[in-house]
Amino acid sequence: MSSQVEELIPLSLGKGSTMRTFIDHSKPDDSPDHNWVEVTYDGKDDSEVFDVPRHWHREHDEIMEVLEGRMIFNLDDKEMVISAGDPPLLITRGRIHGGRGIKGERVRLTERTRPSGTFKAQFFQDLLQNERFPGFLLATRVFYDGDMFLALPGGFKTLDYLFITIVGFIAKAFVPAKPATLKRMK
Repeated sequence: MSSQVEELIPLSLGKGSTMRTFIDHSKPDDSPDHNWVEVTYDGKDDSEVFDVPRHWHREHDEIMEVLEGRMIFNLDDKEMVISAGDPPLLITRGRIHGGRGIKGERVRLTERTRPSGTFKAQFFQDLLQNERFPGFLLATRVFYDGDMFLALPGGFKTLDYLFITIVGFIAKAFVPAKPATLKRMK
């Protein structure tokens, strides 16, 4: 990568899965290629498959691209397998989606956003600030601060929104605040 690309602190998603965040300072701030997240699952037998629960966003779209291997995506209750070389998957705001790796298969994918910004890197650094998956209250506070609404049973987005808004707001009183700055490599 060019010297204009800055890698932020890598994050663990569990045994065998890592997340790396990047900022390309040569790209305009509003370009989806300015900031991105790269997730890798090694596919080893003793590794934990990463699984992103079904959720949606009000304020941003996501562009998912599988660079190596295959990934299962759930989009509006339809499951699809996306492979390396397939066109990127555009997930527009408001669409319920989730995804997971396939046990035993190495996968590497990127996630870019529209609009672009460091908010996604901040979201993941906040969520994984204790270098492990957070408890319920911290997760709901992070979702509240980070434009992520879990898709609760029943498919009523108003309930999803109210749940995260109310519980996430209350959680702010009991868990650490959102970090003010990004953690960078030294």
